[in-house]
This record gives sequence, C-alpha cells and structure tokens, in this order.
Amino acid sequence: MALSKRERVAAALSGGKVDRPPVSAWRHFIPQERVERDFVEASVAFARTNDWDWLKSNPRATYYAEIFGNAYDYDSYTGVMPRRVSGPIATGADLSRIRTAPASHPVIEEQLRVVAAIRKELPDVPVIQTVFSPLSVLNFLASTTDPGSDYAALHGLLRDHAAAARDALSAITETLRSYAARVIEAGADGIFFAIVRLARDGALSREEYERFEKPFDIEALGGARRGVFNVLHVCGPSAFFDAAEDYPVHAVNWAAGAGGNPTVPEARGFLDKAVMGGIDEGLFSGSGSPEKVSRQAAAVIRDTPPGRFLLSPGCAVDPSPDAASLAALRASVDSARRG
Repeated sequence: MALSKRERVAAALSGGKVDRPPVSAWRHFIPQERVERDFVEASVAFARTNDWDWLKSNPRATYYAEIFGNAYDYDSYTGVMPRRVSGPIATGADLSRIRTAPASHPVIEEQLRVVAAIRKELPDVPVIQTVFSPLSVLNFLASTTDPGSDYAALHGLLRDHAAAARDALSAITETLRSYAARVIEAGADGIFFAIVRLARDGALSREEYERFEKPFDIEALGGARRGVFNVLHVCGPSAFFDAAEDYPVHAVNWAAGAGGNPTVPEARGFLDKAVMGGIDEGLFSGSGSPEKVSRQAAAVIRDTPPGRFLLSPGCAVDPSPDAASLAALRASVDSARRG
C-alpha cells in the first residue's frame, strides 16, 4: 500500500517500513526570494511540479545577516549571494553591537508568514525551514566578500576577541532558538539547521569548532525540540562528520561525494540518525545529467541498508536547475521498494 508523503517521511526517519525511499531537492529562487508572496508561490510550485516528499523552504541566504544589520544590493547577485553593501562589524570592538533581535523584527515576521503560507498551500507535505548556525551568521556579518570561502575576518575575531565573539554568538543563539520555536508553531515540521561550510578542515580547527560552533548549535537547536523533522546540514568537503552524533536532530544531510566525507551507505552503517543525501548537486546545473542522476540514485538506493534513509542532493541544486535531471531524481525511487 502506498504511503502518504507524511507517513513515508516519518517512517524513514524512524527506521520503519517504507513503500519507497522519500525524495526531494531544494534550490534558491532568484529574484522571487526578495518578495514574500513570490517566494511562497515559487516554493509551492517547485514542490508540486516535482512531487517531492518534503519541502525544504530555501529563503535568501542573507536573511539572518539582515536581522543583525547587514544590508545588500538585491539587484546585483554573484551566484546565490547579493552584493553586500554594509554590515555592523568592521572591527572586534563592533561585536558588542550584536544584540538579541526582537521577536517582532520584520525579517523574522516575514519568514514566519512564509512558513505559515507554505503550510496552508501544502497541508499534507512535510515542510522544514532553513536556519543557519550561530557561527555561520557571525561569519556572514564579519565577511565582506564571500562567507562561503573567506574566513579571514572570522578567524581574526575568534583569535583576538574571543570573549566578545562568544557574547555575540550568545545573542545570535538566543535569537535563533526563539525563532526556531516559532517556526514550529507557524506550521513547520522541523528545521534544516545549516552549518555553512564551517564545520570542516580548512575552515575551523577542531578547537575552534568545539569552542565557537558546537555548543551554540546545540543550544539553538533546543528551540526546535517540538519539531519532528529536524535536519543537520554539514556543508562542504572534509566535514567534521563525527560531531553529527551529538546533535539533537532526526537526520543528517551532507555532500556525500565530496572529498573526505563518508558515503551514504557508510554513514548509514554508524549513524544513529537518518541519512539524507546521496546525489551530487552539481549534476543539476546547466543542461544537467539525468542519466548520471539515475545511475547515482540507483547505486545509493541499492547499497544503503533499509530504513533511516532519504534520497536527496547534498546541498541546494542550481538556481536554474535542469528539469530533466530533477525528473530523473524523482523517477529513481518509483521502482525502489524498501521495507
């Protein structure tokens, strides 16, 4: 008997029997992400068109940094990032300017309305809202170029202004913890908690991760404790994957094909949480690679032990993804029957 989307995802998260692996993908919507109603409509259409088993709401990457004072030019994008115009942190002394944001902040209220609107449009589809980790937010505030690859400013703050950085992280964490709770109240099934290319070799040392990332992450995730579908996303190659064991989430998503990271079958063998991923997000760019998507999906479905497995890319696909490759991803699970 075919399961509903909600039943299928719940069974996969708990290790129960599924009729087939749940499947989904997510992307940025540019320029729709700038306008609340346009973003909701684009997100809902993407879920319906591809018949995804869950929807990861994928707002503009800058929305947390906006809450704490960054300003952007949304008429000038490089990839998924608009050009940064200004921010609150120029020197270590500016860390004291980072305070807990009020619950009534316009960006917070905007995203709560987004979640509620998506929930109304997709009542039977699990929905998770993207929430960046506190240190990821601080890096967005500190970096004047690309926070996905430029960590010099953040490293300087953590090295030379550690106490002030921890105070700023506490304020960000309190904001995110409160926001996560309200996201669940607004109708989300959980949150997609993203550590944006930081919890990995080359971005943070293990000591920095243990001092400035992990404890604040776990505190922020406490706000989503009533969620039934909380996901940890560890972004980038050579991730500190072993740390995922300690996070209070139901599933872990990562770039399984990136160097230094475990494959989905490998992670399924030792993680006590569901694994989400298995598909290279790069296969959806340009003209796409539907045949490669199909082969990759068939292999990971075949090799991954039953239960606690959701098929997806390891990160967002291209903002203008190849429709045939998306269709191949969705079709890949139709002949896969698992129990």
